[in-house]
Amino acid sequence: MFSRFHIEGRYEDKLLILTPVAVKTEFQRQHISKDILEYGFVKAAEMGFEVIMVEGDPKNYVPRGFAPSYKFGIEAGEKLHLPHPDCLMIKELTEGSSADMYGIVDYSFYETLHEC
Repeated sequence: MFSRFHIEGRYEDKLLILTPVAVKTEFQRQHISKDILEYGFVKAAEMGFEVIMVEGDPKNYVPRGFAPSYKFGIEAGEKLHLPHPDCLMIKELTEGSSADMYGIVDYSFYETLHEC
């Protein structure tokens, strides 16, 4: 669900990326994904991580404390084909923890993993 992530080779020790959370249809609307996310945020903070990034529908993540990443100086790279800039979001686990973060989000390093 959470993986270490970097922006332009920086922040790997403080930044995690959240992959989309899915709950089986018959178990939806029971706060399962909310509870899983909240538990994950607590554990991530306990492990020393400070910021979570996610790409997804803002209506699913803004209620969990996420905000558009561009408001924090973190922008989507050209290869990220987002339907809207608001779809790349971050959540500070501690207020102000992204203050020194900035850069362009790029997934191209994942392409090199598939070549191995």
